[in-house]
Amino acid sequence: MTSRKTEEIYQRRFVAAGYFVLFALLILLIKLFYLQIVRHDYFWKLARARTFYRVSVPAPRGRIFDRRGVLLAGDRPSFNLYLDPFYLRGKEDRVLRVLARILDEDFVALKTEYILKKRKSYGEILFRRGLDWEKVARLEARRYYLPGVRVEARPERFYPFGRSFFHLLGYVSTVSRKDLARLKARGYGPQDVVGRTGLERAFEEVLRGKKGEREVERDALGRTVRIVSEVPPRPGKDLFLTVDASLQKAIYGFLKGRSGAVVVMDPRTGALLALVSAPAPDPEKFLRGFSSLEWKDLNRDPLRPLLNKALLAYHPGSTFKPVTLLAALEAGVISPSEKIYCPGFYRLGRRVFRCWRKWGHGKVSLVQALAQSCDVYFYVLGERLDIDYLARFARACGFGRPSGLGLPGENPGLVPDREWKRRAYHEPWQKGENLVVAIGQGALEVNLLQLVKFYGAIANGGRLWRPFVVREIADPSGKEVDLFSPQQEGRLPVKSSSLRWVLAGLVEAVNGKYGTGKAARLKEILVAGKTGTAQVVRKTMEEGKEVPYEKRDHAWFVAFAPARDPRLVVGVLVEHGGHGGRVAAPIAARVLRLYFGGESP
Repeated sequence: MTSRKTEEIYQRRFVAAGYFVLFALLILLIKLFYLQIVRHDYFWKLARARTFYRVSVPAPRGRIFDRRGVLLAGDRPSFNLYLDPFYLRGKEDRVLRVLARILDEDFVALKTEYILKKRKSYGEILFRRGLDWEKVARLEARRYYLPGVRVEARPERFYPFGRSFFHLLGYVSTVSRKDLARLKARGYGPQDVVGRTGLERAFEEVLRGKKGEREVERDALGRTVRIVSEVPPRPGKDLFLTVDASLQKAIYGFLKGRSGAVVVMDPRTGALLALVSAPAPDPEKFLRGFSSLEWKDLNRDPLRPLLNKALLAYHPGSTFKPVTLLAALEAGVISPSEKIYCPGFYRLGRRVFRCWRKWGHGKVSLVQALAQSCDVYFYVLGERLDIDYLARFARACGFGRPSGLGLPGENPGLVPDREWKRRAYHEPWQKGENLVVAIGQGALEVNLLQLVKFYGAIANGGRLWRPFVVREIADPSGKEVDLFSPQQEGRLPVKSSSLRWVLAGLVEAVNGKYGTGKAARLKEILVAGKTGTAQVVRKTMEEGKEVPYEKRDHAWFVAFAPARDPRLVVGVLVEHGGHGGRVAAPIAARVLRLYFGGESP
């Protein structure tokens, strides 16, 4: 081959290589045009989304104070550890080993927990709450080696008085996946909390505030580089209550070992001074979480700590007798001078209705019947009264409808009448049912708050005040303040003379020789009150045998003092406590002595 031919071959190869390079450059230019021009918006958004992201900044939840400004619920900073499965992908073992060393935890247990939480998560995982300063410092120092790991300080709810305020304040917990579908449109996110019960739920919109937003730049491994911009959150508004923290805490102690409730109200305004239900769980556990065993134990507890007994409906027993008596006086079926003989039983047709005192009370007047809680006297009134009239009268006294306090979960109870019997059982009303309703049994059900409201009206001359517990809502700056004033719903449909007779009976019940509420008597202050012992089941147990806890009677006592110038109404319910005079009245006496200065909490 001559040198000329060799040169031509090289020239052709050079030209071919040139075309190839030009073609490759053309392809690159087309690709570049496609990426930079055609798909510019898409890739710009994608890159920006991976580099800059927006996180919500939780708003501090509004605080709750008692009547003296004592903090009942507030927020404190909590350092929480978050893991992002997206950035942990492929590096899980390495990152979790480092985390296990920093947290002083077992790697296998840590990884198992991570896998379980990842299955349930729908984004970033809240892995640990409330890290201490030392662990936070160690995590921040190793942040470069921990992609997908983030520590953030968030406000966390705490309750200084713990269990004693559980049923009044309620609790908050993290939004669940199911909640999120419902609450997302209202601005809730997966890491937010929401009020579940009590005032936390009733005033959720007031307390939650408004979240802020922070734009953050992060690197390719998901580690935060800098904060680009931030809109600060707006804290929730504060609630100022009418309750007294020290009184509430002491009352919770009075119920120790029992299942029950106590409500204390000012009869002059309807302001609640305490609303206690016991026992109660630790409200902060609902944020930290229960183990499966703890949750099972809580639900199996026979004292039912999750239920607010102040708002549940029960048979009121003899605490309902003042309603029957007032109805009878107003209907004119009984006069204060009439005496009724009690032999210990009352016969209606073929059925015999027993008085709680087997050997009877003898001839009793209106005042004696109320003071000694004579069942036969009220059987007679029940027979004389029309049930539809008694039901209308009871409803006018505040029964059979919500008390007006506004707490979620209140059971308004039931005031039965003929129409109710027809609808519920498709049967006509029987005369004998009048008698059991007249003594607070049968289908009749009321809650403790309704009873306290009714006795408050007896105490103040007939005015039915709507119970309230929030007296003021204020923003943290104190510039916007909403004040709540007492609201009168109406009056008891009675004459003042009828109220005076009932008051005389209630005073005698506590201070008389044969009164059933003697355990609530005070030396310096005249107390008026009424006991109640409500049957849970019909008495079928044999004499001398111990009655199982769940079949024992409920003990009631409602009192007010001073009887002639009332400043306090106290209602006590002890579930399955037995006799109201022996169990509930002494608790009411302790509350009265504490309030009027005779006993230290």
